[in-house]
Amino acid sequence: MANWQFFLTFVRANEAMDNINIITLTTDFGEQDYSVGALKGQLYGLIPKARIVDISHQVDRYSITEAAYLLQGAYRHFPEGTIHIMGVNNELSAERGLLLLVYEGQYFITADNGFIALFTRNKKGAEVYLLNLEDRRSIFPTLAFSTKIAQRLCQGTPVAVLGTPYSEHLYISNFIPKVRAQRIEGSVIYIDHFGNVVSNITEALLREEAKGRRFNVYFRYQSVDNSSVEEICSQYNQKEDGLSAGNPFLVFNHLKYLEMAIDKANPKSFGGSASLMGIHVGDPVSIDFI
Repeated sequence: MANWQFFLTFVRANEAMDNINIITLTTDFGEQDYSVGALKGQLYGLIPKARIVDISHQVDRYSITEAAYLLQGAYRHFPEGTIHIMGVNNELSAERGLLLLVYEGQYFITADNGFIALFTRNKKGAEVYLLNLEDRRSIFPTLAFSTKIAQRLCQGTPVAVLGTPYSEHLYISNFIPKVRAQRIEGSVIYIDHFGNVVSNITEALLREEAKGRRFNVYFRYQSVDNSSVEEICSQYNQKEDGLSAGNPFLVFNHLKYLEMAIDKANPKSFGGSASLMGIHVGDPVSIDFI
């Protein structure tokens, strides 16, 4: 092998190892308690060269649906080898252990709580392993177990050594809309910082089912009537002309989910979609075809 080829191989190998030291955190711990600080301190103690990135610590308590949505939006922008620690509803039991998801070249450490099915939406290419733990008992399992799995991944421990292939992980279907003859029934899965309301209905599903038909969209009691796929916005400022601040409109967001937004929304002043219309996560969203 020529010297330059050897050098290139060496550089790429080191870049791959650097990527393994990237660790993201998604939790419902909030910022008031010591939990986030303790978790980061533990990681730096175990992995001194770790580069820790906060996805969010403001996930609604126990909401794996929200955690799955947030990680869907973030993970694809990280390099291969990144480790994602999911610390939402992460308690372990004799029936439910700690899992490692290997997906699109990245690692996700999570309890067996339904997150994997919600996050991958059952797409192909997901490898799931039940991690080998001597004892699952801990009042703070993310700190006690997930950090040590991250350490072993950073050390280059093969996945097959860490656990065994596992296909019996918990499956949750409430992330998937129900399709009827003349209707799509979904739900609100997230309300963003601006008060905009995100449904679990994707652009692809709506296009497939609409087949050129027009439709009415209902977010709880608020409706947008007689619309079409082509009339739904692809960016937030698309409706600025002729739309006064405070009026709702439909948009396909960055992840291609159908969202109800409000022009120049600000929950602290006149409000966002959620506050003005009393919409909450879990509320129904329906599309009735005309």
